[in-house]
Amino acid sequence: MLQITPAQVALGAQPADKEAAIRAVAQLLVASGHIQPAYAESMLKREEVADTYLGQGVAIPHGLPEDRDLILKTGIAVLQVPAGVAWHPDATAHLIIGIAARSDEHLGVLRRLTRLLQDGTQVQRLIHSQDVREIILALTGEPPAEPAAPPAPDLKEGVEVVLRNKHGLHARPATVFVRLAKQFQATIRVRLGERVADGKSLLSLLQLGADCGTTLHLSAEGPDAAAALNTLREAIQAGLEDEVQG
Repeated sequence: MLQITPAQVALGAQPADKEAAIRAVAQLLVASGHIQPAYAESMLKREEVADTYLGQGVAIPHGLPEDRDLILKTGIAVLQVPAGVAWHPDATAHLIIGIAARSDEHLGVLRRLTRLLQDGTQVQRLIHSQDVREIILALTGEPPAEPAAPPAPDLKEGVEVVLRNKHGLHARPATVFVRLAKQFQATIRVRLGERVADGKSLLSLLQLGADCGTTLHLSAEGPDAAAALNTLREAIQAGLEDEVQG
C-alpha cells in the first residue's frame, strides 16, 4: 500500500475557506515532492466539475486527468481541520485528503478510507486526534477482518462490461458513473465477483476495488432500467471521462 510520512499530514489547520484548504493540502504534496505547484490549480478546477466530498466530514480533492504530467510521483496528503471548512452548502469537511495519482498505488488507501467512513466514531477520533501516526495507521493499516455477508442479489435486468480504465475504478471515473446513474429512477447495482455496490453511491463503488480489465456486472430495476444500463455500459466502454488502457 502507498506510504504516507508524517510530513504529509498537517494537524489542527484553520483554512479560511475551501480554496485555502485545497491550496494547503496541495502544498503538503509539493513539499513532499509529489507534485509541481501548478497542480494546485488543477485541484481547484476539478472542484468545478465534480464533488469531491465523500461524507462524514471527509473530502478527497484531486486534479484533472489532463494535468497528470504535473504529478511527480503518486502520493497522498492529509489536512486535518477540527473546526471544519465549508465544502459546499450542505457539507463541512474536517479531513481533507489530497490525492495525486500517476498510478493505482493509491487505490488501497481509498478502499481503506471507504471502510473507515462507515465508522463515524473513528472518523470523529481522527478529526480531533493530535497524533499524526494515528491518522497514518487509519489510512494505511490492514483493514480489520470482516464477517462474510451474503452479496445482494442481481436486479431484474443486467449487462456485463469490462472496465478499461488504466488505473481502475478510482474516484474520478466512479464520480462520473454516479452522476450518470442518478439521472435514472431505476435502482442500480454493480457487482464484481461477490462484491456488490450501490451504483448511486461513490463510497460503495470505491469499495469494489475494481482494477483495469475486470468484468463488472451491472443490474437495474425500475421504469428506465434498460436505458440506464445502456447509458452506463457505453460510458464504461468510453472510459468514464478518464484514461483507458489501449
